[in-house]
Amino acid sequence: MLQTSETQLYVNEAKKTAEAEYILKNEQPDVIFLDIALPNNDGIHFLETVKSRYPDVCLIVLTSHDSIEYQKASLRRGANDFLSKERSNRLHLHDLINSTILKEKTI
Repeated sequence: MLQTSETQLYVNEAKKTAEAEYILKNEQPDVIFLDIALPNNDGIHFLETVKSRYPDVCLIVLTSHDSIEYQKASLRRGANDFLSKERSNRLHLHDLINSTILKEKTI
């Protein structure tokens, strides 16, 4: 999860959905990178939960489950973008983060 200030970028990591929910509630991140494969939950279901509670958060699915079915399901349920871990690279992620944060700040 990413949270920005005027000049800084804060990054948090949650290994379980309970940790993620705590961060969401207490730190209000701007951007969330979510994997579909979660140790204690279904990522698609968690995506829906997050978007229903925090509709303004930008949620990007970043996963190794690179199938059109997962992509469609993620986008239908509110993901702002879907990235394959195998096909994305550091530069692409950097550009995506910058464009997402800039878009959110101008809205």
